[in-house]
Amino acid sequence: MSRNYFVLFEIEPAFNISFDELEKKYIELSKTDIDERQSQNMENINKAYQVLKSPLKRAEHLLDLFGVETQNDHLDPEVLNESMEIREYLLDCDDLQFASRMIDEKIKGCIKNLINAFAAKNFDEVATQILRLKYLYKSFEEVKKNAANSNF
Repeated sequence: MSRNYFVLFEIEPAFNISFDELEKKYIELSKTDIDERQSQNMENINKAYQVLKSPLKRAEHLLDLFGVETQNDHLDPEVLNESMEIREYLLDCDDLQFASRMIDEKIKGCIKNLINAFAAKNFDEVATQILRLKYLYKSFEEVKKNAANSNF
């Protein structure tokens, strides 16, 4: 079990957190740390902040804290099918802005699904949505890479 980053930031362990509160606590902890010159502690604060501000990392951290092991042996057929459809679409796509918006909307939907699944303590659904989010982030990075390459 890893360290509980929610405790460090004095935030209730939940998927749906206040980013304003997270940011305030981060600044507060950073100022305290600078005054005390504890670079090791600052590394922990930065790592915790990176985990808590990322929906994917935060979801994985919560599952770890709850002691839930994710089964990556079997891929959800719906997640796999959606990922393959996106990849096929991206191969023939000439409107990368539209593709980017489409994937961004799917990411937002996935995050809403994670909020609901955590609220219902449906950890099987959480694991499925985490896998889906990983694929969506990968597709989003691919679109950004293709957009950068097409500008040359």
